[in-house]
Amino acid sequence: MAGGKKRLGLPRVDPAQASVLVGIALAMIVVMLLNVVATRRFTRWDWTSNKRYSLTPATIQTLRELPETIQIWVLLGPADPLEQSVKQLLVSYRAETTKLDVRYVDPDRDVVALEDVKKRFKIETGRTEQGHVVADAIVVVARGDKHWFLSTSDMVEISAGDDTQVKPKEERALTGAIRNVLGSEKAKLCFTTGHGEMSPDDPGREGAGMLRDVLEKDNYELTVVDPGAPNAVEPFASCSVVVVAGLRGGFTDEETERLRTYLLGGGNLLLATSPITGSTETGLVPPNLDRALAPFGIALDEDLVIEDEPELAFPGTGGIRFVAAPRPHALTAALVKGDDKRDVPRTVIHFARSMRRVTEPGSASPADLLLTSQRSFGLVNISGASEWKDAPEKKAGDLGGPLAVAMASERAKTSPSAAHGPRVVVLGSASPLTSPTFREPLPLRGAALFVESAISWLASKPQVLDVPDRTAVPAGIRITEDDRAAVRRYVLFLMPGTVAVLGIVVALWRRRTEGAPGEDGDDAPKRRGPRAKDAPKKGKSKAKKPAGEDA
Repeated sequence: MAGGKKRLGLPRVDPAQASVLVGIALAMIVVMLLNVVATRRFTRWDWTSNKRYSLTPATIQTLRELPETIQIWVLLGPADPLEQSVKQLLVSYRAETTKLDVRYVDPDRDVVALEDVKKRFKIETGRTEQGHVVADAIVVVARGDKHWFLSTSDMVEISAGDDTQVKPKEERALTGAIRNVLGSEKAKLCFTTGHGEMSPDDPGREGAGMLRDVLEKDNYELTVVDPGAPNAVEPFASCSVVVVAGLRGGFTDEETERLRTYLLGGGNLLLATSPITGSTETGLVPPNLDRALAPFGIALDEDLVIEDEPELAFPGTGGIRFVAAPRPHALTAALVKGDDKRDVPRTVIHFARSMRRVTEPGSASPADLLLTSQRSFGLVNISGASEWKDAPEKKAGDLGGPLAVAMASERAKTSPSAAHGPRVVVLGSASPLTSPTFREPLPLRGAALFVESAISWLASKPQVLDVPDRTAVPAGIRITEDDRAAVRRYVLFLMPGTVAVLGIVVALWRRRTEGAPGEDGDDAPKRRGPRAKDAPKKGKSKAKKPAGEDA
């Protein structure tokens, strides 16, 4: 430039670099847009062989037609094997609707949230042997004042044996719970009153408060009914099951007829009555329920059962508290020993009466559920029992064992559309319904399981739920504490140690080979390349002729 001045201006931009920068910016914008679209339109590819995470059309329809928001509480932590499975399933649920409010509560960490859920839904918690907090309901589905509890057995079915199989039921359980809180009514259990029965609102030793908590977790609705109330022509009309939880006095003839009419019309009954003491010649008062039980082929004995088998009777109880033997039946499946069940809870009975079969025209044939031993007997006269100093002995006229202390019976269906015919379960003792029974350790909790199974059998009404069962798959590997310790040793010590040793070996080998002599055997280091002054000159070079070639 003239005058020697330099020209000022913007730095020159390389077109190639500019195109790269523009491409990166556009790529970032495309990625952001894709993320926005992905959050609004969720798609999952299920490559599992049994379509483990593919929702059925019934579930999709249920979710897309939700009229309002449904709340779901998941009370599972990382220590529970179901946590990830339930989370993955709920991701699929939320992809089909925006009307699910899912809240996860880790029982081990979210202490405040867990306490709030416990108070809201009356959930009980405990600790495992490993110290983890567990709840009696692992999922709660709620809509307004309606809620539905799901337990582990609702979510998965495990078949015991050498080849343990697991059948997932999470989708069926969750979809069923959502449908139930949307409109279906819970089965109503009607506890009778007016005859000294136990109250479901009494949490004491002689009350059925603990039973009430258990039944509410099993999604039953409880109410109290007085069969002798004035103008109560049909007091049991809306009851799925009538529960007579102990008696201190008998029914009137009118009350018994009302119960009989209800049962013959398709009703169900759980009767748990111990011997009723009173000022009679034998010291026993009849419950006056023969008319209601006769169509089912059952009659109550007026006696007090004494178990004289030392292996079954509890010491110091005079044989009044004993272990009863369950017989095979649909409601005793979890109590009967078998090839796949060797250790089952024992069924403890206290202060019981016996029962027997009777026949009347058209009566059903009952099945024995709980039996005493051959050495047991039934005292038909207990007058003066308060003055007994020694254990009672069998006398002439007493009933001989084995005695039935629980029976079940079912009549034919009253209509083709009914789920089953009228059913009754008669238990000769009220002790299985008391709160202490449900606090027994698992080896002695058979009576509590019996009561739960009996109510489930009586109230069973198969729900029409078009969600097919999943295929059973082999259970996961069973890992013991020794196995976990071995894994820790491998992960923390053996694997890092092996890598460290291998690294040392490689380092020593490289150190040895890097300073090794050249291939020509010379001890001097190898030359990296010819120096400039030693480089061959350009042009042709004369090659030496072999000796003798000039000749």
